[in-house]
Amino acid sequence: MKKKKKLHVNCQHPHPILRVPPIAHILDKWDAERRILTYEYNGRDLLSIQVPGTAEIGYRQTSDICMQSTPDVQQLYVDADADVQSIVTLNLSEKAINMRPERAEGGRAILGQLDAPLMHGVNGLYDILQDLLVDWHGCEWKWLSDSFSQNEAGDLVVRLEVCLGKKPWFVNVRPHYYRTHLGYKYHAPWDHTPKQDPIAGFCSWEAYRRAITQKDVEEGAAFFGKKLKPYGLEYFQVDDGYELMPVPQNPDKDYPDTFLNTNDKFPDGHQGIVSTIEAQGMKPGIWIHSSINNEEFAERHADDLLKDANGKPMEGDWIGYTFDCTPPTLEKHIFPIYRGMRDEGYSYIKVDALRHVLYDGLREAVRQGLLTNEEAEERFRALLKSAREGMGEDVYMLACWGIMSEAAGLVDACRIAMDSNPTWAGVRMQLFETARWFHTQRILFLNDPDHICARTKPEWAQSLTSLVSLTGSLYMLSDPVSAYTDDVVDVIRKTLPPLEVKPGEVGPPDYRHPAYTWTKLHGFAVMSHEKPVDTDEITTEDALNMAGNSPTTEDDHPFSSLWSFHLKKADSRWCVMGRFATIPLHESTVDVADLGLDPAERYHAFDFWKEEYMGVIEGCIPARALELGACQIVGLRKIEIHPQFLASSRHVSMGAVDLVSETWESGRLQLAFEGIPTGVFTYWVHVPAGHEQVIIDVVGARVTQEHRDGSVLRFELEHTEVRVACDLSFS
Repeated sequence: MKKKKKLHVNCQHPHPILRVPPIAHILDKWDAERRILTYEYNGRDLLSIQVPGTAEIGYRQTSDICMQSTPDVQQLYVDADADVQSIVTLNLSEKAINMRPERAEGGRAILGQLDAPLMHGVNGLYDILQDLLVDWHGCEWKWLSDSFSQNEAGDLVVRLEVCLGKKPWFVNVRPHYYRTHLGYKYHAPWDHTPKQDPIAGFCSWEAYRRAITQKDVEEGAAFFGKKLKPYGLEYFQVDDGYELMPVPQNPDKDYPDTFLNTNDKFPDGHQGIVSTIEAQGMKPGIWIHSSINNEEFAERHADDLLKDANGKPMEGDWIGYTFDCTPPTLEKHIFPIYRGMRDEGYSYIKVDALRHVLYDGLREAVRQGLLTNEEAEERFRALLKSAREGMGEDVYMLACWGIMSEAAGLVDACRIAMDSNPTWAGVRMQLFETARWFHTQRILFLNDPDHICARTKPEWAQSLTSLVSLTGSLYMLSDPVSAYTDDVVDVIRKTLPPLEVKPGEVGPPDYRHPAYTWTKLHGFAVMSHEKPVDTDEITTEDALNMAGNSPTTEDDHPFSSLWSFHLKKADSRWCVMGRFATIPLHESTVDVADLGLDPAERYHAFDFWKEEYMGVIEGCIPARALELGACQIVGLRKIEIHPQFLASSRHVSMGAVDLVSETWESGRLQLAFEGIPTGVFTYWVHVPAGHEQVIIDVVGARVTQEHRDGSVLRFELEHTEVRVACDLSFS
């Protein structure tokens, strides 16, 4: 043990837990009697290392641990003169998750998680409320449990065993991680965290474009209310097409008039829209644009608009004229729209063209030397604040489109891709950008990959709905009602609702791959006067050209194609592997370690869409070849010595939506499910040798089919109640 003449002054006094975590040194303290080394941050013993025996250790101290001041990076290390198994305890706020401290590379899966499990080999923790990232390297280690525990103060605690030795075990501590290291400077979780609820609904844009009518709303709301609302589809959002044109229609009135009134396709106005949707038990949503394309309005309200160097209203691409976003203008033209829509009864508002306000308006003024960068940013934030204040905190706010860092802390969701459609260009964009921006999911806001066009090719629709559901992204359909055949509805039902998933890895996005702007070169169409887009045929050569020559193109699983979702519900833990052919995937294998699973364990594998038990997995998983746009979803459960639940047909997560509890006791497997009355679902249970006979006793459902194929029991239940108790007795 390295001698210290005296305890550092700053270590003698406990520090308070601050609401805004400090960018300050981690402070060390060595308790020689108990042989515990403690590092304190923001009033908590962030890291405690108990070193048994007599090994002499060395460690870095207080102000000697800072590697970089802005963004702040501190590196702690501990070494020992002999190998010793030490116990490390980390203490974080009540909102902490296990996070890999870098994005997936080299064939590793992109990691997602539900309900904060601990994942094998994932060497980092992210404290959401403190925006603090802690990661460790240098020595062998393992978790001492599979989940966090909670102390008396309500903080989350996790323990691991680390083999200390002559090579240092080192820990990186990065306070204000998203805020400063990743550059999202408006991210302040101590003041605001985005709504976590999964969102699913219908958006009218790609279904009807501007031709949308009141009749379409009535027909759509009735269809979705009956067919999909019981499965988790909640919102019906009317997009562009209801407002008075041009925008604004009357040059003598203020801007809100053109949105708060409807055109003659909606004779009953907003109350007709809202009441129609609510009558079907759904929640009404509305679209609001940010453009000004009426020249007379621009002339008569010139004092409210951005002006060029000659004092004339400045016109920009895609946006027309732009409000100057000063307080008087926002009070007159912006706040009333959103307050009015809230008062009409809308609970979901899509705020469109924000990217164009920012780039083609405010930042164009910067380019012309009329505003500073800081002024443009402040005015854009002011616009978002005015809209938020108008609609209130209870209304769900989607910012559209593009990752806008300035929206952090104000909006609930942000669209991460350009306009989608049922072509491969549109679908690939959604699959790929969901991967690229997954680190922001439910940390900055809910990610919106844009609406799902389920009328695309069946295998593409299956992939897109599966990924949106498993990542917990904004799930909004957009097809004419006539496109929802029974087969399409079945796929949608099995992917509703989306999960409340968070990322299991963090780091900057990878820009070494072509962006969705490639869709401009491959049949993409977004012009508002055009009809909805149809799906298309695409060659493998075109698909590979679209994907570009990126660093991972030649891998078995290039970036965006391999995912691993670690799901925890009640006492059940399992993993769902997703393979998505963003380019054609050849037959290969996947190492379970690359999924964040322990390779020393054995797992049952079940292919969801093929409804097929794949057998016992040891070390690696067979991965079949996938044609362009196809997917493979595999559930992986650690093998028990007794009968155990494998999967259900209810949801692509194979349990996260419907499995309430699973208990094995005295030769009985007791399962509780939540379902949809009148719904018919299939369940699979693995039955090891020695459990030859089974009696199924069910409350809340009827057994309609039962079949035993070797070690797998398959049975079908027709639900008569929401809650179903299923008792399987074995002998």
